[in-house]
Amino acid sequence: MKRVLPIVFRAAYTVLISGCLAFLALHFAQRTTWYKKYLYKQLLAGNEDQQLRAASTLVLLGGQTQLLEAIRAEQPGPRAVAKKALEYLWFNSSGPEAYRLTQAAFEASEDRQFEKALGLLNTLVARFPNFAEGWNQRASVFWQMGEYEKSIEASRHALELNPDHYGAWQGMGVCRIKLGDIREACRCLRAALKILPHDEPTRNALKNCEELLRRTTPSDRPAAAESQVI
Repeated sequence: MKRVLPIVFRAAYTVLISGCLAFLALHFAQRTTWYKKYLYKQLLAGNEDQQLRAASTLVLLGGQTQLLEAIRAEQPGPRAVAKKALEYLWFNSSGPEAYRLTQAAFEASEDRQFEKALGLLNTLVARFPNFAEGWNQRASVFWQMGEYEKSIEASRHALELNPDHYGAWQGMGVCRIKLGDIREACRCLRAALKILPHDEPTRNALKNCEELLRRTTPSDRPAAAESQVI
């Protein structure tokens, strides 16, 4: 019996170590670019449940690159799932307290309590200065208050932190329209469409801005200058 026990323990130890190594291998493999690409393919080609699981896992793994690729896809279903997942990732990128303040500010702005919303967002960006969505929400409140220059400035902060934030580009474009700067509005809307190319409201807004720009531009100005893409 004394000889058997060490053998049993050695076998159990070997199984335990093998299991731990397998778990660690799987754990690190799931964080590789290869695995994120696999999830991206599932998001595009899988059924509805597979798409949701793939998008959720990409959120957990910080797969912003893959989600940004998916919102440019031709298929509307995967695009919609990816867009929701991407926005969830952005809203939760600085942790639960930042999310709580963002949600409270959003609810206040929905009730048109703009000063309350702005107070919450001032606290938010002071405590989490690298939280792009906090600056974007601040821009949104300033826009609703008619403070277009302040909204643009807040959007710029958001884009410095997250250049792919199409919402910030859209917001800046709308503010530029309000200020009568149609050329700059076109630039911002084109930037938004590069990230979110199938968004019809943005496409229509750009079309209207470009038409207005053509009508107000001197005829001797080269047309190519008006269609320049960022």
